[in-house]
Amino acid sequence: MPLVKHRLSYYRHLATAVLRSLGVSLEQITHIDESSYAYTEAFIQEFHKLIVMMRRTDAHCTSEVAETEMLSPLLCCIHQTLGEVFTGMDIQFGGLDQYDLFAHSATFLPLINHQPREHIMNNMVPSLKYTSPESSPSSSTPSSPTSTSKMSSSHAPDAKIEFLDSPEIVHKKVSEADCNPGDITQGNGVLGILRDIIWPIAEMKFERSRGIVGYNLLEGKNIKTQEESFVSPSAPEWSIMSIYDLVTGEERHYSTYHEIEMDYADEIISPNNLKHLVIGTLNHLLSQIRKIYQESEEWRMVDELAYPGGVY
Repeated sequence: MPLVKHRLSYYRHLATAVLRSLGVSLEQITHIDESSYAYTEAFIQEFHKLIVMMRRTDAHCTSEVAETEMLSPLLCCIHQTLGEVFTGMDIQFGGLDQYDLFAHSATFLPLINHQPREHIMNNMVPSLKYTSPESSPSSSTPSSPTSTSKMSSSHAPDAKIEFLDSPEIVHKKVSEADCNPGDITQGNGVLGILRDIIWPIAEMKFERSRGIVGYNLLEGKNIKTQEESFVSPSAPEWSIMSIYDLVTGEERHYSTYHEIEMDYADEIISPNNLKHLVIGTLNHLLSQIRKIYQESEEWRMVDELAYPGGVY
């Protein structure tokens, strides 16, 4: 249990740092520990209601636990479903790999007289080392592209980017990643990082630079958007991102991700140029998180306790 508490603290620091780096105000961030409600009488009563209603197959909510012989992973769906009630949330955000867990919530909350919550899902960032479903270990449960190709903490170090990776490590991992010319499939993890991480942030910065923040008037109030643009000084006003050609020295400017993808498919953008862009922009984004880490003695101490030896 002490290790669990240290890791809880570690991820509280990390999640806060990531949100801060994106311009979310600290006053808008609240962390709720599951232990603050999971041992209450009210939670235990609802927990038992679900256990009575559910079949064993209902607990097989994700491919990760479909074949487990342990009981504890099968209870995760109940904890996540009831967490929606006991944290008072209206909307839960997660990756596409959470689909079955969200479906469990939508099915069972009304059965115990709770209002179902809304769910929003985003794409899973692909692994830097793609593993096709056909080449994954044999299993009685069919693999999906999400479960085999997503970037996961359980993958080998060279297949994933860690938030605290050094600039040199990021450069090495991206440089050695699978990135075939013209490949715009899920197997291109470098393009996936651009599509699912870098481009949405670039769009957000573009909108903020024009005062577009929607209903959140505190959004980005501590971010100097002019210093964080992903376009060159010579780019047209509508540009969101510029890509430099390492061979010709020319720049191409883009206002939509689709344009980049089509140019990569047509091999107008080379793998080296794509990797150069991703390495530079990713290191720029991560530098803000690294800075918060270096300035926080508490986080660094918790890091050593949560992950002794730096093994994540």
